[in-house]
Amino acid sequence: MVIWEPVDSVCSAEEWDSTLLASLDGNVFQSYAWGEFKRVSGWKPLRWLARDKDHAVVAMAQILTKSFMGGSTIGWAPGGPVVLLPQTERDSLPVILDKLLEQLSALGKRICVRFYSLLPHDCAMAYAFGQRCVRPIFLLNSGYSFCLDLHQPSDVLKKRMTSKHRYYVKKALAENVEWKVTTHSEGIRELSGLHAEMVRAKGLGSLGGSFGDVATLCRILGKQATIFTGSVNGAPVASCLVMTFGEKAFYALAATGKPGREISASYGMLYQLLEYLQGQGVTHFDFGGVNPKSPTAEGVNHFKRGFGGELVQYLGEWEWTNSEWLRWGLNLAIRYRWRG
Repeated sequence: MVIWEPVDSVCSAEEWDSTLLASLDGNVFQSYAWGEFKRVSGWKPLRWLARDKDHAVVAMAQILTKSFMGGSTIGWAPGGPVVLLPQTERDSLPVILDKLLEQLSALGKRICVRFYSLLPHDCAMAYAFGQRCVRPIFLLNSGYSFCLDLHQPSDVLKKRMTSKHRYYVKKALAENVEWKVTTHSEGIRELSGLHAEMVRAKGLGSLGGSFGDVATLCRILGKQATIFTGSVNGAPVASCLVMTFGEKAFYALAATGKPGREISASYGMLYQLLEYLQGQGVTHFDFGGVNPKSPTAEGVNHFKRGFGGELVQYLGEWEWTNSEWLRWGLNLAIRYRWRG
């Protein structure tokens, strides 16, 4: 027996996150702070816990929702549901999903919810999702990423890099660059300036949304948001934003200015960042996704791939709906967003 219960009004941020940290598949996108960050932009986070007959928590889900006139509701669950808690029995996933979908049915007459599971792809789990949900028509994420095991010492990590990456790391580290974690106010300003310069120089679109959003993210996530910057003679040449949750870190945004590109600063920054994260007790580093189907992403894919991480295919995106036209409308809106 599994029962899902809403806990928005009775569960504090500390209680939610401590339970989440006990799971193997917990992540920053299911953290309490991430839900509050998305609340600022109009999403309402709904948080549920699933308990078994002994009242032990066996699953968690934070679903971000938006409601519209006429009773339509859309939901987005990045990183969820979380289903690998200590008490969870592996064969209970079908029941866990069935009971969660029953809860979703009660949210409105027309609802469409998309999950994005960060579980490594598993045939049995994919089958359980596939019996109840469908793959989206248009994806938000590729479902692939490179991940590094930071249990390994830095010299082992360096050996796993490609020879070109080791060359560029060595080149960057030979320069007079000061690498450090900056304060949020200083880091946002420097990262913003480098980002704007890089966009102009390369003729790119924005790579990470507005920097007002970044400032809000840093304010709400607090210590979970780290800005790491390299400077030469006090002038920033490369900077990145990383989100941490427990022993896991997610690469969120990075930018390099022209002087930084000339000395391959982004390679040195990543290497120094990994050493810093190891010192903070981080054991798992996720590069934040790669897109094998996009020719324009090949440069970014090459950069991430060359650090020697393991290519991971996640269980990825799944949709459930009780209104097929709402599902089509949501998918067309996603397609327009990415092509607009």
